Amino acid sequence: METLKLNPVISVDVVSDVACPWCYIGKKHLEAAIKQLQNEFEFKVEFKPFQLDPTIPKDGIDSKTYFLNKFGSEDRLEQIFNRVESTGASLGIRFNFNKIVKAINTLPLHAILKMAAKENIQQQVADKLFEAYMVEPQNLSDENVLILLMKDFGWDADKTLAVIHDKDLIKSIKEEIIGYQQMQITGVPYFIINNKYGVSGAQPSEMFVNAFRSLKPEDFPVNEDLSCSIDGNNC
Repeated sequence: METLKLNPVISVDVVSDVACPWCYIGKKHLEAAIKQLQNEFEFKVEFKPFQLDPTIPKDGIDSKTYFLNKFGSEDRLEQIFNRVESTGASLGIRFNFNKIVKAINTLPLHAILKMAAKENIQQQVADKLFEAYMVEPQNLSDENVLILLMKDFGWDADKTLAVIHDKDLIKSIKEEIIGYQQMQITGVPYFIINNKYGVSGAQPSEMFVNAFRSLKPEDFPVNEDLSCSIDGNNC
């Protein structure tokens, strides 16, 4: 029986946190690699939750106070921000760290991203949240801000509030984060390729291209649904 083979499918789970600028940079690098390889592979990308600081209260903390306590001095803070801003600028990201309103607890944002994945809008929502936190900074600890942001995706206020207050969803996200910690993931972004290989950090797009092309046939899942047969059983 002749089959028309589709391109191999590569799954990429991106363990990340919205409060992490390197996660946004890593997303851009990954997207550049995917664009370069779009005729060779099919890609399934999903953002997975991680919290760099789950101790931040629900209402957030003044950003300057928080960052100074975290990094120790204004000189150190400026050094870190300048490096990230320079890298971001090369990708068209205009970080505005000095305008960040509050350091935030990102758990509600992960709830939004989890639901967005079910609606196939996760990548767009992730961009929206990254931009709203670090590029055109808004107070993402304010539920009204989240409501306004999600209106762009057709969510009304009731839906947004229901998602971020869904206790079962929040519980599952916390459990998922614990799972990644048990995998010894201590920093993000962390990319899990085909549930088999891990890539740590916002690696350049060329590294992703090389990694994807180096995958062997046994690294891909066997799935007859990923081919079209002449008998028409699958498509």
